[in-house]
Amino acid sequence: MQSCEISSDSTDDPLSSGLHTHRQPRIVVIGAGLAGLAATKVLLNKGFTDVTVLEASDHIGGRVQSVQHGQATLELGATWIHGANGNPVYHLAEDNGLLEHTTDGERSVGRISLYTKNGVAHYQTNSGKRIPKDLVEEFSDLYNEVESCESSSPSMDEVSLSEFGEWTEIPGAHYVIPEGFMKIVELLAQNIPSHTICLSKPVRSIHWNYSTQHQEVISKSNNTNHNENNHSCDPLILGHPICVECEDEEWITADHVIVTTSLGVLKENHEAMFSPSLPEDKVLAIEKLGISTTDKIFLEFEEPFWSPECNSIQFVWEDEAQLEQLTYPEELWYKKICSFDVLYPPERYGYMLSGWICGQEALYMERCDDETVAETCTELLRRFTGNPDIPKPRRILRSSWGSNPYIRGSYSFTRVGSSGADCERLAMPLPYANSTKAPPLQVLFAGEATHRKYYSTTHGALLSGQREATRLIEMYQDLHRAETTKPNI
Repeated sequence: MQSCEISSDSTDDPLSSGLHTHRQPRIVVIGAGLAGLAATKVLLNKGFTDVTVLEASDHIGGRVQSVQHGQATLELGATWIHGANGNPVYHLAEDNGLLEHTTDGERSVGRISLYTKNGVAHYQTNSGKRIPKDLVEEFSDLYNEVESCESSSPSMDEVSLSEFGEWTEIPGAHYVIPEGFMKIVELLAQNIPSHTICLSKPVRSIHWNYSTQHQEVISKSNNTNHNENNHSCDPLILGHPICVECEDEEWITADHVIVTTSLGVLKENHEAMFSPSLPEDKVLAIEKLGISTTDKIFLEFEEPFWSPECNSIQFVWEDEAQLEQLTYPEELWYKKICSFDVLYPPERYGYMLSGWICGQEALYMERCDDETVAETCTELLRRFTGNPDIPKPRRILRSSWGSNPYIRGSYSFTRVGSSGADCERLAMPLPYANSTKAPPLQVLFAGEATHRKYYSTTHGALLSGQREATRLIEMYQDLHRAETTKPNI
């Protein structure tokens, strides 16, 4: 997957006949996560051969990151298949035998942040006391429904109450894939030719709706760039309305670009990433929609210090009911760790806990080294359980989605002031349909944040990639029908 070859033009195929050319349309997909791979797979299956995937990192998968740990697989990113009936990720896993070893506990129909539905959650205060079960039951249902780490928001104050029901839940359990969620990524990528995917290929800018100004940029680049693999040229001469400028100074022409970069990257880079700039309403949608960082912290112990029936340790700070600031100071980042879940079964995972932290405090955590995080988590566990003899973990593993320059967050949410309409606005291709003189569907957008019903999920990402590929396919089918039914004059 390391090479980045542009497919040679094919001749006289029905897909390109609508363009009055004798070549396949050239399509560049930015991002090799679930959305990008799903789009690429659909396009290739429908006969499009000139497709190139540009992935900024050195691996495919996007926000799916499975790490092998002995006989177990730990998920630093996507972990659950949310629902079964009609969920394409579930059917992909089920059809390929990925759920055969999923335990009953890993088919959770309750709170999705648990690795097992067996046992009980221990709600512990910072004074080392356990909250009585009857008191917990009074508020646990509401707490589990709106917990901020599950919404990937820094605080529930940022989640839009009026739009809270916009997200649609697919019926069925929440499934864990024992072999790792990366198996889903591999299934999507298995029939994609290796030369199609270019790794370590970050994009600097997408020059779309090409104008005289952009031709001058290309001309200047041609005079200074001597990269033998460079594909820079005047895209209008070749019939391409787009030029993708990569960080390594390579320029790649295209008829269509499917952008699957995360909402976090769009928030940070959209001004530099698109030339001309995105329309004002699309920029507003990017700004209004929310994305934050939710990180996991895995701690492995020699022996369990928790009781056999304990499936999670929930932290309750007694003295912060009236907390005025939504964010803790950097030195108190650990106060945002909301819980540690016990990983089941121990035969697979050993004695391991999975902690959760979100918001700005997750970014503070990411700046610390492993030793500091391990020590801090150990002190927290000692304090809340009232057990001063808890040893330090023998191993720590954690995610860092916020500081990853190619991700910048975990998953999206409808922030106060935003709505599902902003997801649809983000998904709207450029140029808009009323720009009748410009070539259509130049820049398309996919990714979980562009799906109105299933934002924040892996199935939302996959479906969004399929949606944009289908959009292109249908356009060329319509063009082909128009050409073949045109009367001879």
